[in-house]
Amino acid sequence: METINLNVQAKIYGEYDVVVCGGGTAGCVAALAAARGGAKTILIERTPFLGGMLTHGNAGLTKFVHHAKNPEIQAQISEELKTTPEKALTTGGIAMELVYKLMERKAATGTNGSASSYVYTDSQEFKLMLFEMIEEAGVKVHLHSYIFDVLKDGDKLTGVVYNTKEGCLVAKGKYIIDATGDGDVSALAGVPYVLGSCEDDQVVKEGRIPSGKLQMIGSMFRIGGVDMDRFMDYTIKNPDKFNIQPYGLMSLKEVEESYKKGDMIIFQTKLTGEKYHTELGFEPMNEYSAEHTQIYNYPRKGIVVGCITRMLSEDLDGTKVDDLTKAEYEVLYCAKRKVARFRESVPGFEEAFVLDVPQAGVRETRHILGEYKLNIDDVLGMREFDDSIGRSTHPVDIGPLPSACLEWERPDRFSFSLPYRILVAKGIDNLLLAGRLVSNTREAAGCTRPTVPCMITGEATGTAAAILCNNGITKAKDIDTNELRKVLLENGAVL
Repeated sequence: METINLNVQAKIYGEYDVVVCGGGTAGCVAALAAARGGAKTILIERTPFLGGMLTHGNAGLTKFVHHAKNPEIQAQISEELKTTPEKALTTGGIAMELVYKLMERKAATGTNGSASSYVYTDSQEFKLMLFEMIEEAGVKVHLHSYIFDVLKDGDKLTGVVYNTKEGCLVAKGKYIIDATGDGDVSALAGVPYVLGSCEDDQVVKEGRIPSGKLQMIGSMFRIGGVDMDRFMDYTIKNPDKFNIQPYGLMSLKEVEESYKKGDMIIFQTKLTGEKYHTELGFEPMNEYSAEHTQIYNYPRKGIVVGCITRMLSEDLDGTKVDDLTKAEYEVLYCAKRKVARFRESVPGFEEAFVLDVPQAGVRETRHILGEYKLNIDDVLGMREFDDSIGRSTHPVDIGPLPSACLEWERPDRFSFSLPYRILVAKGIDNLLLAGRLVSNTREAAGCTRPTVPCMITGEATGTAAAILCNNGITKAKDIDTNELRKVLLENGAVL
């Protein structure tokens, strides 16, 4: 495309200790942590809401406990959640605070009154609660604000430039946190990154995919008008229609028991022969993608969340406007056709309709380079880092899987630590990374991009930024990680 130079004038809105870019899953938590740590903080978000995938993305909060494939260990963890939750939980801090606040407001569905593999939330109540918490913490918020440039002085960022209805504004800051998901700020700042897969990934080394391959875009959409009692009764009487969801690992019996208690259920239903893809003009990737649909119960009666995975065109790039536009159309159409099929063939869905379809969910774009790059060996080996700021328990959620995952003997309780160094951008002294863009390989990103790890990295960057500002430290890599870990532990984190 032809380029032209534009003379853009921008007004300085204010000067802050911490500028958080992106008010999604990681950014909201980062802003809360920074402000609570005593830092003057501004949060800049391009959409009309806070929370990202947590709220208007309709995504579940996952995972809070050790991942166990052994049914006996699963049962033991479930029992621990009732009696000694500290043994089962691998997450604390602000992430757990959010869950319990939502449960108090009757706006979240968990397990035994706590968080477990999944927690589903009332997105509208969650939006309001985040506003209230952010306001209470004293964070300045700018919504409808699209960051398009950065101010730079050598190896330091001095501010970000964003477009608003008032024109271009500048927020200056001592520390900048990139929680944009796609790493927009890091890319603008010139930090090295890879887009999708690269030669460091085992799947590329093994010839399973080429470099530059991206995870498929999908959506978590809400379905209204569902008679869940009727649906559950049908499924229990037709167990051949039920498949175990690979990350929730709930048997049909456990699903039935959880539903009766009003707890979270993770459902995977099989509609044999339903080829949604061909109706859209493209073939399914495999039998699994054509015939399986994930369903999650919602805190409000008559509503469930459906998942569109592996259903859109391949090779859509979440950093390209044409591809994003195409994805939004395909997500809408897939949701419509999927619910139509449900109405035709699934008892309980006779009156179902698409309640809402959020912005298309981008799983993978830029992997920003940090002071350390988390890899598959760190994950599968459950490596413990001296500078750990939290833990992830999510299995590797990518396709295809590397042979190391296929050959791996999962331990009884799986979790691994997240080092602070993956949150420190390479080459920019005062830039921190939070969310799915943190420094890792594609395989490791399959464990760090879900909502709970994003909240964990958000809290760590916000806490670190406050400590750095309070102590007058100009380089993020020079922080005393023992002090950071001490503060995180005091605030309830699990390291």
